[in-house]
Amino acid sequence: MKKLLEKDGFYLALFVCISLLAVGGVWFVKNDVNDLAANNEIVNDKENSKKEDEVHLIENENKEAVPTSTESKENLETAKNKEVKKTSKLEFVGEKVIREYSAKEPSYSETLNLWEVHKGLDVSCKEGQSIKSLLSGKVTNIFKDDANGMSVEVESEGKTVIYSNLSEDIKVKDGQAVKEGDVIALAGNTSVVESAEGPHIHIEAFKGKESIDPMSLIK
Repeated sequence: MKKLLEKDGFYLALFVCISLLAVGGVWFVKNDVNDLAANNEIVNDKENSKKEDEVHLIENENKEAVPTSTESKENLETAKNKEVKKTSKLEFVGEKVIREYSAKEPSYSETLNLWEVHKGLDVSCKEGQSIKSLLSGKVTNIFKDDANGMSVEVESEGKTVIYSNLSEDIKVKDGQAVKEGDVIALAGNTSVVESAEGPHIHIEAFKGKESIDPMSLIK
Protein backbone atom coordinates (compact mmCIF):
# COMPACT_ATOMS: atom_id res chain seq x y z
CA MET A 1 0.00 0.00 0.00
CA LYS A 2 2.83 2.41 0.83
CA LYS A 3 4.45 1.78 -2.53
CA LEU A 4 1.16 2.37 -4.30
CA LEU A 5 0.71 5.71 -2.54
CA GLU A 6 4.22 6.77 -3.36
CA LYS A 7 3.66 5.81 -7.01
CA ASP A 8 0.36 7.71 -7.09
CA GLY A 9 1.98 10.72 -5.47
CA PHE A 10 4.72 10.66 -8.08
CA TYR A 11 2.23 10.69 -10.94
CA LEU A 12 0.21 13.40 -9.24
CA ALA A 13 3.27 15.57 -8.86
CA LEU A 14 4.20 14.87 -12.50
CA PHE A 15 0.71 15.85 -13.62
CA VAL A 16 0.88 19.11 -11.66
CA CYS A 17 4.25 19.93 -13.20
CA ILE A 18 3.00 19.22 -16.70
CA SER A 19 -0.12 21.34 -16.06
CA LEU A 20 2.04 24.21 -14.81
CA LEU A 21 4.29 23.91 -17.85
CA ALA A 22 1.24 23.88 -20.14
CA VAL A 23 -0.26 26.98 -18.46
CA GLY A 24 3.08 28.75 -18.59
CA GLY A 25 3.51 27.86 -22.26
CA VAL A 26 0.07 29.21 -23.13
CA TRP A 27 0.77 32.44 -21.23
CA PHE A 28 4.17 32.81 -22.93
CA VAL A 29 2.75 32.22 -26.39
CA LYS A 30 -0.11 34.65 -25.74
CA ASN A 31 2.34 37.40 -24.70
CA ASP A 32 4.45 36.76 -27.79
CA VAL A 33 1.38 37.04 -30.00
CA ASN A 34 0.33 40.29 -28.33
CA ASP A 35 3.85 41.70 -28.69
CA LEU A 36 3.93 40.66 -32.33
CA ALA A 37 0.55 42.29 -33.00
CA ALA A 38 1.67 45.47 -31.27
CA ASN A 39 4.86 45.52 -33.34
CA ASN A 40 2.83 45.02 -36.51
CA GLU A 41 0.59 47.95 -35.57
CA ILE A 42 3.65 50.13 -35.02
CA VAL A 43 5.09 49.07 -38.36
CA ASN A 44 1.77 49.66 -40.11
CA ASP A 45 1.41 53.06 -38.46
CA LYS A 46 4.90 53.98 -39.62
CA GLU A 47 4.18 52.78 -43.16
CA ASN A 48 0.84 54.64 -43.24
CA SER A 49 2.48 57.77 -41.88
CA LYS A 50 5.22 57.46 -44.49
CA LYS A 51 2.63 57.07 -47.25
CA GLU A 52 0.68 60.11 -45.98
CA ASP A 53 3.88 62.14 -45.90
CA GLU A 54 4.64 61.04 -49.46
CA VAL A 55 1.14 62.08 -50.57
CA HIS A 56 1.48 65.49 -48.89
CA LEU A 57 4.91 65.90 -50.47
CA ILE A 58 3.49 65.16 -53.92
CA GLU A 59 0.61 67.57 -53.34
CA ASN A 60 3.01 70.29 -52.24
CA GLU A 61 5.23 69.63 -55.22
CA ASN A 62 2.21 69.94 -57.50
CA LYS A 63 1.18 73.21 -55.86
CA GLU A 64 4.66 74.63 -56.20
CA ALA A 65 5.23 73.16 -59.63
CA VAL A 66 6.61 75.44 -62.32
CA PRO A 67 3.79 76.45 -64.69
CA THR A 68 3.85 75.05 -68.20
CA SER A 69 4.68 77.26 -71.16
CA THR A 70 0.97 77.52 -71.98
CA GLU A 71 0.13 78.70 -68.44
CA SER A 72 3.02 81.20 -68.52
CA LYS A 73 1.73 82.59 -71.82
CA GLU A 74 -1.79 82.95 -70.44
CA ASN A 75 -0.45 84.68 -67.30
CA LEU A 76 1.57 87.05 -69.48
CA GLU A 77 -1.50 87.93 -71.57
CA THR A 78 -3.52 88.54 -68.40
CA ALA A 79 -0.79 90.85 -67.04
CA LYS A 80 -0.70 92.75 -70.35
CA ASN A 81 -4.48 93.19 -70.36
CA LYS A 82 -4.37 94.52 -66.79
CA GLU A 83 -1.59 96.94 -67.76
CA VAL A 84 -3.52 98.20 -70.79
CA LYS A 85 -6.62 98.69 -68.65
CA LYS A 86 -4.58 100.49 -66.00
CA THR A 87 -3.05 102.97 -68.50
CA SER A 88 -6.34 104.34 -69.88
CA LYS A 89 -6.23 107.11 -72.48
CA LEU A 90 -8.21 109.23 -70.04
CA GLU A 91 -4.78 110.20 -68.70
CA PHE A 92 -4.10 111.90 -72.06
CA VAL A 93 -6.65 114.61 -71.29
CA GLY A 94 -6.94 114.76 -67.50
CA GLU A 95 -7.80 112.90 -64.32
CA LYS A 96 -11.53 112.09 -64.10
CA VAL A 97 -14.80 112.79 -65.89
CA ILE A 98 -16.77 115.60 -64.18
CA ARG A 99 -19.54 115.95 -66.77
CA GLU A 100 -20.58 113.25 -69.20
CA TYR A 101 -21.72 113.42 -72.81
CA SER A 102 -25.51 113.63 -73.24
CA ALA A 103 -27.12 113.90 -76.66
CA LYS A 104 -30.71 113.95 -75.37
CA GLU A 105 -30.81 114.04 -71.58
CA PRO A 106 -29.92 117.48 -70.13
CA SER A 107 -27.20 117.81 -67.50
CA TYR A 108 -26.53 120.64 -65.06
CA SER A 109 -24.15 123.51 -65.88
CA GLU A 110 -22.67 125.20 -62.81
CA THR A 111 -21.52 128.25 -64.77
CA LEU A 112 -24.84 128.90 -66.49
CA ASN A 113 -26.94 127.57 -63.59
CA LEU A 114 -29.24 125.62 -65.87
CA TRP A 115 -29.93 122.20 -67.29
CA GLU A 116 -28.85 121.70 -70.89
CA VAL A 117 -27.93 119.06 -73.45
CA HIS A 118 -24.16 118.56 -73.21
CA LYS A 119 -22.71 117.14 -76.43
CA GLY A 120 -19.23 117.00 -75.02
CA LEU A 121 -17.11 115.38 -72.31
CA ASP A 122 -15.55 117.39 -69.46
CA VAL A 123 -12.44 115.93 -67.84
CA SER A 124 -10.86 117.59 -64.80
CA CYS A 125 -7.13 118.34 -64.95
CA LYS A 126 -4.47 120.61 -63.58
CA GLU A 127 -4.01 123.99 -65.27
CA GLY A 128 -0.89 123.82 -67.42
CA GLN A 129 -1.08 120.02 -67.75
CA SER A 130 -0.02 118.57 -71.12
CA ILE A 131 -2.98 117.52 -73.25
CA LYS A 132 -2.35 114.64 -75.65
CA SER A 133 -4.12 113.58 -78.82
CA LEU A 134 -6.48 110.63 -78.41
CA LEU A 135 -6.01 109.57 -82.04
CA SER A 136 -3.38 109.68 -84.75
CA GLY A 137 -4.36 112.16 -87.45
CA LYS A 138 -3.90 115.71 -88.68
CA VAL A 139 -4.48 119.11 -87.08
CA THR A 140 -7.18 120.77 -89.21
CA ASN A 141 -7.95 123.89 -87.18
CA ILE A 142 -6.66 125.99 -84.28
CA PHE A 143 -9.10 128.64 -83.10
CA LYS A 144 -10.59 130.51 -80.12
CA ASP A 145 -14.25 129.57 -79.71
CA ASP A 146 -16.55 132.25 -78.29
CA ALA A 147 -18.03 129.75 -75.80
CA ASN A 148 -15.44 127.03 -75.20
CA GLY A 149 -12.22 129.06 -75.48
CA MET A 150 -8.95 128.00 -77.14
CA SER A 151 -9.49 124.87 -79.23
CA VAL A 152 -7.58 122.41 -81.41
CA GLU A 153 -9.31 120.25 -84.01
CA VAL A 154 -7.78 116.93 -85.11
CA GLU A 155 -9.15 114.69 -87.88
CA SER A 156 -8.49 110.95 -88.04
CA GLU A 157 -10.02 108.51 -90.57
CA GLY A 158 -13.45 110.10 -90.74
CA LYS A 159 -13.49 111.13 -87.09
CA THR A 160 -12.98 114.63 -85.75
CA VAL A 161 -11.98 115.50 -82.17
CA ILE A 162 -12.08 119.05 -80.80
CA TYR A 163 -10.15 119.81 -77.60
CA SER A 164 -11.31 123.04 -75.89
CA ASN A 165 -10.73 125.15 -72.78
CA LEU A 166 -7.00 125.05 -73.56
CA SER A 167 -4.42 127.67 -72.70
CA GLU A 168 -3.03 129.83 -75.51
CA ASP A 169 0.18 127.76 -75.38
CA ILE A 170 -0.65 125.51 -78.34
CA LYS A 171 2.04 122.93 -79.14
CA VAL A 172 1.01 122.08 -82.72
CA LYS A 173 0.45 123.94 -85.99
CA ASP A 174 -2.42 123.89 -88.43
CA GLY A 175 -1.89 121.04 -90.91
CA GLN A 176 0.59 119.18 -88.68
CA ALA A 177 0.43 115.37 -88.48
CA VAL A 178 0.12 114.03 -84.93
CA LYS A 179 0.30 110.56 -83.44
CA GLU A 180 -1.78 109.13 -80.62
CA GLY A 181 -0.25 110.43 -77.37
CA ASP A 182 1.44 113.49 -78.90
CA VAL A 183 1.13 116.70 -76.86
CA ILE A 184 -1.08 119.20 -78.69
CA ALA A 185 -1.52 121.93 -76.04
CA LEU A 186 -1.56 122.80 -72.35
CA ALA A 187 -4.70 122.89 -70.21
CA GLY A 188 -6.12 126.32 -69.45
CA ASN A 189 -9.35 127.96 -68.31
CA THR A 190 -10.43 129.97 -71.34
CA SER A 191 -14.04 128.74 -71.64
CA VAL A 192 -16.72 131.35 -71.00
CA VAL A 193 -19.59 128.89 -70.51
CA GLU A 194 -17.71 126.46 -68.23
CA SER A 195 -15.47 128.70 -66.12
CA ALA A 196 -17.08 127.74 -62.78
CA GLU A 197 -16.24 124.05 -63.29
CA GLY A 198 -12.55 124.72 -62.67
CA PRO A 199 -9.60 123.58 -64.79
CA HIS A 200 -10.78 120.90 -67.21
CA ILE A 201 -10.77 119.92 -70.87
CA HIS A 202 -13.97 120.04 -72.90
CA ILE A 203 -13.88 117.44 -75.69
CA GLU A 204 -16.30 117.07 -78.58
CA ALA A 205 -16.15 114.27 -81.16
CA PHE A 206 -17.81 113.63 -84.51
CA LYS A 207 -18.08 110.77 -86.95
CA GLY A 208 -18.59 112.58 -90.21
CA LYS A 209 -21.00 115.32 -89.15
CA GLU A 210 -22.72 113.24 -86.44
CA SER A 211 -21.89 113.97 -82.81
CA ILE A 212 -20.56 110.95 -80.86
CA ASP A 213 -19.57 110.32 -77.25
CA PRO A 214 -15.83 111.14 -76.88
CA MET A 215 -15.65 108.44 -74.19
CA SER A 216 -15.86 105.89 -77.02
CA LEU A 217 -12.40 107.07 -78.12
CA ILE A 218 -10.95 106.77 -74.62
CA LYS A 219 -12.10 103.25 -73.59
